[in-house]
Amino acid sequence: MPQLAARLIEEYSSPNDWVVDPFMGSGTTLVEAKLLGRPSVGTDINPVAHLIARAKTQAIEPEYLAQTIEQVLSSLYNTAQPSLFEELLEKTAISPPEWHERLRYWFPESALQQLAQIQHAINRIPDDSVRTFLACALSHILKTVSFWHNRSVKPIRKLNKTTPDARVAFQKHLKRMARGNREFWELLTLHSRLDVPTLPHCADARTLPLVDESATLVVTSPPYVTSYEYADLHQLSALWFGRTSNLQEFRQRFIGRTNNNHARTLELGSTLAERIVAQLAEICPRKAREVALYFSEMATCFGEMRRILKPGGYVCIVIGNTNLCGVEAQNAQVFTEQLDALGFSIERVILREIPSKILPRTRDKTTGKFAKTEEANYIAYPTEYILVARRACS
Repeated sequence: MPQLAARLIEEYSSPNDWVVDPFMGSGTTLVEAKLLGRPSVGTDINPVAHLIARAKTQAIEPEYLAQTIEQVLSSLYNTAQPSLFEELLEKTAISPPEWHERLRYWFPESALQQLAQIQHAINRIPDDSVRTFLACALSHILKTVSFWHNRSVKPIRKLNKTTPDARVAFQKHLKRMARGNREFWELLTLHSRLDVPTLPHCADARTLPLVDESATLVVTSPPYVTSYEYADLHQLSALWFGRTSNLQEFRQRFIGRTNNNHARTLELGSTLAERIVAQLAEICPRKAREVALYFSEMATCFGEMRRILKPGGYVCIVIGNTNLCGVEAQNAQVFTEQLDALGFSIERVILREIPSKILPRTRDKTTGKFAKTEEANYIAYPTEYILVARRACS
């Protein structure tokens, strides 16, 4: 939530202090840091999140953006122009490109052609910041114009779904994004903060691309143990922009999903984590292994946060607990033990009701996977914890 990120940044840093979000998602922490005059760095292993964060954190001069958007939209509706396929045939004298099988699985042919037309128009824009902005808008409409069920965040097809014209959906969302950009630009201009650095990277929180002791504050909300579901949520954009051709491989990039570590002993950094894994092992060995790997890799991430923080710097972690196969995964308590083991002092633990979540708040108690609200038998992280820890001053 923007308000929470802003509050933490104001309380635990000063203007010109570097703020880092190792799991930046769509870039909310980076936006709030820029508005408050703090330079920031964000990382996310998900290339779709990186695209969104890049678009969200760069303010574009509103009139210039409006003119470019108008040019793009005009080209989409100008029937006198040759189609994308006609241009391709004319320039390359080959057959139209074959769509990836998963794209054909998710999109009707008409939508694919309209999306390709939009993509072609975006590619012709010379300004990288505007191209990123437009690509983010295109990414946003993919579910709308696909067979993806509108009432489901899970990847469920509805073949009788009526899909809108992609160009209309694109235009509608561009207008919404342009309004947000104008507000962002005006706020930054008002406070002379347009030039505050904001650096989003597509990178791994387990190996942060930052030098030692360079940041004053870390504010982040790590993924949950079922982080592969984030991969499922973003699969359409990952496929469309060519960031993956294999969904299984895409899932394996995320925390707790590496599949080649069965032989090595995992260091969890928490006795509570060991107990949770032992309980799960009696019920579901495979899930126990995933949870063990998740906790082990989160300990690695916390070690990286310690490395890049200056002495006396703070880390603020927002996380909730959940239930897997009938076993409560006490993520917040495990993280507290892991941070303590790394030499952090735990300054505060705040319990907070969750006002809203992009992900559904219900899970199947047996599998731990998200389920429809009316079918689920467990409410997933209806509250969350804010852990505030401090690196020792020496």
